[in-house]
Amino acid sequence: MTFELLSRFTFAIFAALALTLLVAPGVIHWLFAIDSGAAADIMSRRAAMLFAGLAVLTFLGGGSTSLEVQHLVSAVIVVAMAGLLVLGFVEWLRGAVGPGIWLALIVEGFFVWFYFRYWQE
Repeated sequence: MTFELLSRFTFAIFAALALTLLVAPGVIHWLFAIDSGAAADIMSRRAAMLFAGLAVLTFLGGGSTSLEVQHLVSAVIVVAMAGLLVLGFVEWLRGAVGPGIWLALIVEGFFVWFYFRYWQE
């Protein structure tokens, strides 16, 4: 998979997630089987802005042929997605989230795997 294709795919996922977290956070609460409420909604909207920023990073950096830019984008995505992967797995082990977390874990693992390869080139 080319870096540009990977980045466009990542942009689409991150943009959709940002939009969902911003306007319909209950979907994520339902998927992860966590309680909805004011605090969860606030944190979801804040997370939406982080994913919006990552979407912009992958959109603008994804078309670059510069290895330096590709390494930078890859490092950011690997760190963010590996962190979410570990945290999500720990929360699943604790029983704090439902089996829907596995959808996120699989996608995060996919991003870690592919971006790590570009980061190491």
